[in-house]
Amino acid sequence: MVEKKTEPWILVTNDDGADSPALLPLLKKLSELAPLHAVVPSSERSWSAKILSRFEALEMRPYELAESPCPIWTLSGYPADCANAGIYNLCSAPPALAVTGINVGANVGQAYFFSSGTVGAAIESALGGVPSVAFSLQLNKEDYRRWRQYRDPGPTSIWQDAASVASQIVAEIWARGLPADADLLNVNMPPRTGPDTPRRFATLSTNSYGRFFARDGPTGRLAYSGVEAQIQVADSMGDVETLARGEVALTPIRLAIHQTPAAVDRRRFEGPSDSC
Repeated sequence: MVEKKTEPWILVTNDDGADSPALLPLLKKLSELAPLHAVVPSSERSWSAKILSRFEALEMRPYELAESPCPIWTLSGYPADCANAGIYNLCSAPPALAVTGINVGANVGQAYFFSSGTVGAAIESALGGVPSVAFSLQLNKEDYRRWRQYRDPGPTSIWQDAASVASQIVAEIWARGLPADADLLNVNMPPRTGPDTPRRFATLSTNSYGRFFARDGPTGRLAYSGVEAQIQVADSMGDVETLARGEVALTPIRLAIHQTPAAVDRRRFEGPSDSC
């Protein structure tokens, strides 16, 4: 399966699978920039974060998608599996850039960022030394309901316009790299994003889900309650607020997330403990 590759290329993956309404529009636009290969989950793998399938063998199969400008493979695993396989098992040379998404739904704030399979694939790529960018598109409630319940993607213009904006951002990264000191870029687009939609750098908002589960009838089982993540710290520069204003939120991410300990903490944790 390894293809000899001498020119820079882009890896594309997602967490919504091969039937994502965003996949073909995105591939068409990105193919204008560079050679592409796509590896996507064989079924939807949303909310999977950065799971890797360590304890099972995965099937990787060619996938036929009409009008696709590049080869597509499906993998019976998770988005991070797709990123890893695409980097190490697809071509003789790794990709120069990984593009994940466009996710069906926003991934803003810490709660969604750390839960997202789309972001998880971007993190896996960055850990492999490949610059990455994760794209997500917020849908209005009716468009999102149609997709979740009926797999109705709505007007094709939604996805074509989002793909056009995504390709403009990828073109900048392809030409001049990620923002300074970033390992990946998390991009969230508001509903009906178009070329004139403002773009703003934003921080990763502090939010959490709160109560995520509710008891499911007399069985006492716990099931997702449908509660939305709640902002913990209000910040006009946060990606949640930026998206709410109808702007594209661009959030550069560094994977070095450790904290330098204060002197008092060095004494507390590194010093000798009192003897009894």
